[in-house]
Amino acid sequence: MKASVCFVFAVVCWIAAQAEESPKILTLNKVMHELNKINQGMKIKDKSTSLNSPTVNDLKDCCVASALECFRSQVFLLSVADAKLKRSQKIISRELQKSFIVNGVSSCKPEEIQAAQCKSCDSYKKVDSRMFVQNFKTLLQKIYASQA
Repeated sequence: MKASVCFVFAVVCWIAAQAEESPKILTLNKVMHELNKINQGMKIKDKSTSLNSPTVNDLKDCCVASALECFRSQVFLLSVADAKLKRSQKIISRELQKSFIVNGVSSCKPEEIQAAQCKSCDSYKKVDSRMFVQNFKTLLQKIYASQA
């Protein structure tokens, strides 16, 4: 009896903790989960795919949103054959288009974003798919850390 009460209490606490997380954090978690699926299912030796990829070193605080958009726009270029992974690509793209994500990743004012002179996506260095995914994950972690 005591064990079942403890279990129910633990479940209620877990649900309450989940409810407290912001929609931004939940969306970032979902995107990271889907990106991990893609990373695990990508063709292991696919060196032919070369994608423009911002790195953390390239990012100024006011350019996070444009870097995120660069990753979002190129996620469909990752070489995946499995239908489930293609679905993961769609989920990532859809989730990152949500206005609260786009507007919430930077606390910069419009004039600060303009002054930052963020790079266009095609001006970033091209890297292989594995490095692209790693850079994408690093950016998501940076955003997550700034939201927590």
